[in-house]
Amino acid sequence: MKPLLTRIAAASVALLGGLLVAGCGGGGASADTTPAVKISSVKVFGDSIQDSGTFGFKFTVQSSDNLIYAERVAANYGQTLCSYYAATSETTFVNSPKAGCTSYAIGGGRITHPKVLPTNPLNVGVQMAAYAATGSYTASDLVIIDGGGNDSADLVGAYLSIPKDQAASYSALLGTLLTPTQIGTALQGGAATTAQIGATYMTALADKFYGQIKTNVLDKGATHVVVMNIPDITFTPRFQMVLDGVQAATVAGAKAKGASDADAAAAGAKARSDSQALFQGWMTAYNTELAAKLAGNDGVIVIDFFKAFQDQVATPAQFGLTNIKTPACPIKGVGSDGLPTYDFPTCTAAALSAAPPAGATGGADWWKSYGFSDGFHPTPYGHQLTQQLIGKSLATKGWL
Repeated sequence: MKPLLTRIAAASVALLGGLLVAGCGGGGASADTTPAVKISSVKVFGDSIQDSGTFGFKFTVQSSDNLIYAERVAANYGQTLCSYYAATSETTFVNSPKAGCTSYAIGGGRITHPKVLPTNPLNVGVQMAAYAATGSYTASDLVIIDGGGNDSADLVGAYLSIPKDQAASYSALLGTLLTPTQIGTALQGGAATTAQIGATYMTALADKFYGQIKTNVLDKGATHVVVMNIPDITFTPRFQMVLDGVQAATVAGAKAKGASDADAAAAGAKARSDSQALFQGWMTAYNTELAAKLAGNDGVIVIDFFKAFQDQVATPAQFGLTNIKTPACPIKGVGSDGLPTYDFPTCTAAALSAAPPAGATGGADWWKSYGFSDGFHPTPYGHQLTQQLIGKSLATKGWL
């Protein structure tokens, strides 16, 4: 069996989010920013891209200065973050022994976690409720919330497994939020309705998350809340490989039926494009619904990770990125799904600097301009860029 840290790092699906930025000139950690409001505490709820060390490491390259974006935002207010929870296994947690820790985020967190009890803090709503149970927020609290990335990855995986398990995984996941009638009707309606119900599920997921945010944060008096939407995970290295697999399988299937090489290639390219568009549509359904629910609340900023990440993929040089396709951390193995696995605790700045890959530029600093550390998670520079995006929104709002 793999060591606990290795398995957690390989299994976490938090995607990806840290690459999302509005531009190169945002309010970075080194910018001269004077807070327009007094923030004396930063509360964080979410998954791995906001996890300050629940498992003893961060989901990025390990170094002495690898602040994740939530920590960088807190630093702008003179605050520091530490993890509220400490892991005793992959799915069990205790309150951190360090007093005053206000980062409740846990790697692998989800809005609806299909493999743990609803009371487990791997459910982001439980994290929010844990703090809400201790009291109310004040005007000097800043709250940063993310969620949904792992949920959307779960949905994609379950959908792609339909040919293997006759939609058992897909139905089970849909059933956490939708009725048996909705699911049965969709699956019996054919390929189109089977695909379309994914958007229905993601809309319901956004409604659930909004309800949790309202009950445990907004109704508890929070007046400075930052909510991240889901970034376009189809552009992460891991999901690019998944889409490549869809294309290859389609090509092989077409050839087995006697298609010419050209026709098989065209079918494969179309299957890849159609799949990506479908998954993007699911995430758009979630993002649209969440934005609509939070619209009109002057105490909330919704960060558009989705569009910002797409912009970054389209023009990486504009953001100072030299590679957004290849993870900086070395591959440690292959998972049961056939995709690469990584080990964050051993992916250190010193190790990467000592072994630049062939063709990389920048000498020992080659990895510092990469977008991804592993197949989902950003490098420290990716986190810096995300902090710039958030900082720009905070400044525009008058909160920074």
